[in-house]
Amino acid sequence: MRLGLYTFASLALVGLISVFVYTLNPGYYLLEIAGINLTLPIAIWIALPMLLLLVVTIFHMLYHGTRGFFARRKWVKDANQLQDSIYWALLHEPKKHNYAIEDIKHGAALLSVSTIDANDSIEGLSEKLAKTVAWIKKIENGEYIDLAEKKVAKFMSIDNPIVIKNEHNRLLSESSFSDTVMSAPESHHESVLDSAMKMMAENETLFKIRKYAKLFKRENMMTMLDRADAGEDIGLTADNVEYIASNMNMKCSDYMRLANSTLKQLTPDENLALFKKLSTEKEIAQNAYLYLLFKYEMLDAVKAYLEESREDEFITFRALYILKKDNHNFRSTDIIHSALVCDED
Repeated sequence: MRLGLYTFASLALVGLISVFVYTLNPGYYLLEIAGINLTLPIAIWIALPMLLLLVVTIFHMLYHGTRGFFARRKWVKDANQLQDSIYWALLHEPKKHNYAIEDIKHGAALLSVSTIDANDSIEGLSEKLAKTVAWIKKIENGEYIDLAEKKVAKFMSIDNPIVIKNEHNRLLSESSFSDTVMSAPESHHESVLDSAMKMMAENETLFKIRKYAKLFKRENMMTMLDRADAGEDIGLTADNVEYIASNMNMKCSDYMRLANSTLKQLTPDENLALFKKLSTEKEIAQNAYLYLLFKYEMLDAVKAYLEESREDEFITFRALYILKKDNHNFRSTDIIHSALVCDED
């Protein structure tokens, strides 16, 4: 019963009883207390204990009502905290929450270091959790969701599996996103960056790749060379090749592979000038330069290059040079390949 209604009903009852008593006995009763004489109608003497009980009861109800109010507030606050913990666990970004009720704290604290994967749709969830589960499921099924619109993007780390999957989805549905990823590599997970590089290697030209040369990996470069070897125009010019090769961490075998591709795309003068410059900048490219000299049958240039080198260097090339000088009909590719001339693990 509400306090106001209870007070009204109690006062009405006291009044009715007082009137009833007064109709039965309208007389007075004298009460002496510590020398003080109190003379009141008998009906009033009957009503006074009832009023005292009413006052005590009201204070009792106020006390326990106040305690109950604050207890309910704790439950409501902890319930909201618990729901928020579940929300961030669903997003794979668990956060620490403080709980006032010990019974809730002992179990809910686990959510601060846990993540939740919803395997199926769940009935009875709050609107916030239901919507969150729904769009996470869409991401898992290959759909791209704008996390900024969900107002969670700035709270989710780049290594969050939901973010990684969502960005992979975007790469598949929005080819221009690979350029965005490559432009800000520190803002994306390594696997997303790898996928973006792979997509660019499969679809873009070397001119477009130039500004990302320091990020590109050997396997991406080999993918582009495979495209060039298949007849696709990827912009395999001396200028593009020089810039990218100078900024990439390439191995001896990579330069050999690159030389085989440029043989089909560049003129001999362009190719030799390119690899001479690369071999000057990076010692590891010298084998590829010598290889090209043999391919173009420039034996005098080979002789001069070998004479300027130590006798224990370029052993395979020296052997081929001797065979060529003695007019043995060997092709350079019969003897020279990466496994022989490149000392790599």
